[in-house]
Amino acid sequence: MKINRVIALIYYDMLVFSRAKWRVMEMFYFPITTVVMWGLFSSYMKSFAAEAGLIVLVLNIFWNFASVAQSNTNMQIMDDSWSGSIKQLLISGIKESEYIFARIISTTAISVALLALMLSVSLYMFDLRVIFEKPAASAMLFLSTLVASIAMSVIIAAFIITAGKEYGFLSWTMLQIFILLSAPFYPVSVFPDWLQPITTLMPYTATFENARALASGSAIDNGLLAQGLLISVSYLALSLPAYFYAFKRARKTGYLVKFGS
Repeated sequence: MKINRVIALIYYDMLVFSRAKWRVMEMFYFPITTVVMWGLFSSYMKSFAAEAGLIVLVLNIFWNFASVAQSNTNMQIMDDSWSGSIKQLLISGIKESEYIFARIISTTAISVALLALMLSVSLYMFDLRVIFEKPAASAMLFLSTLVASIAMSVIIAAFIITAGKEYGFLSWTMLQIFILLSAPFYPVSVFPDWLQPITTLMPYTATFENARALASGSAIDNGLLAQGLLISVSYLALSLPAYFYAFKRARKTGYLVKFGS
């Protein structure tokens, strides 16, 4: 892996992103307006059930952060496929490791910028202080969310490269089922008994449970915190070999040419 090629691809990604006004709007407009909407709901709920409104607001911050951290990487890959630029990138000598690593870095930068903006809006508009009162635990939760979302983006990329770009819709739909099974607003116990073992292995389950505790002022479960990060890292460790295999197979079969046309 050559760092100069990675930096060049990151610069290319940022240039394309800044010029695609619809992408900028999609990545920032919807998450920010969602936070404002649920922040207003939280303010309204103070006279009924303040804790419930606060939990919804905090969980939506995590959900939006996870969504952007996953979808932007996959949308960049699909943009390359639809525009045909992936062929030029590969002809230029970009390796598959450099290709995905650059996309992960640029997406991380965009996601962290969005997170900072969402937290600023939540703090100054709705006085959301619970996240800042436990900075170490909050940082670990956001790190676990980021790692899990990166892993999801790599898994989706591998699947699309293998199955075909007609499955590009998974870039913005696949995360939904994982969020659903990760029990964001409710405990794992609401699921049928046969489904609960699966939900405990979802990449965001432990993170969401601790995020609810954080929002309600309850104690953070350090064991659960470590479990969430371990599961996220495990997903990432499994996703990378799958991606490299998919890329290698697509090169061997010549599918990469079709993928970029």
